[in-house]
Amino acid sequence: MPKQRLCPTTLLSLSVAIAGAGWMSAWAADTSKPTSKPTESQSASAIASAKMELPFPNGEKWATATEREKLSYLLGIMNMAMAEYQLTGEAPKYRTLVPKMVQSLDGTTLRQMMAAVDAYYKANPDQQKRSIFEVIWFEIVVLKAGDKPQAVTPTVKEK
Repeated sequence: MPKQRLCPTTLLSLSVAIAGAGWMSAWAADTSKPTSKPTESQSASAIASAKMELPFPNGEKWATATEREKLSYLLGIMNMAMAEYQLTGEAPKYRTLVPKMVQSLDGTTLRQMMAAVDAYYKANPDQQKRSIFEVIWFEIVVLKAGDKPQAVTPTVKEK
């Protein structure tokens, strides 16, 4: 392995190992999860209800989460971003949000991010259905990058 890639590769391996260890500890400590996997004999409604346990996280879930759960969620996002950033660099060949995210959040602690998300949901009680990641992206990353947030509107193609 070339010497110049040793440090990023080591950092990537270390961060993935730490994230995996933290995730496994949190998973093992969560006793609310069912212990058995769905089988073919289970009904479709049982499988559908099992899928409902892991909803896409939004402000409603954020408000009831513990500090540890909030920090774990943010750590997971940042670990994913840092891993991709280490693999692709500042100018990846494909379109990605990671370089902007990493550069905008450089020097920001997980607790600062948590406080910003908490403050957003507290100041905008009508936005509880907005996803946590959307809040992080538009209310923290985009604002720190100096870009103007743009509303995402679905487009319908006419035939």
